[in-house]
Amino acid sequence: MLKVTLALRCNVCGGEQFMLPSPADTNEDIRCADCAAFKCKSDDLERTMAAAPRAAGPVRASL
Repeated sequence: MLKVTLALRCNVCGGEQFMLPSPADTNEDIRCADCAAFKCKSDDLERTMAAAPRAAGPVRASL
């Protein structure tokens, strides 16, 4: 798992750091790094980031 800061907020604690699965992980859940609350599946985050305009600055996705 990789701990990263994203332009997202945890719905439970308001945190901005999340644990992302590495390629070797079998679990595809993205969870808050502070309270471990489930945020989304890695495929959902990947689709949202791919669809976001690249020149618009930081992505503020609502998952």
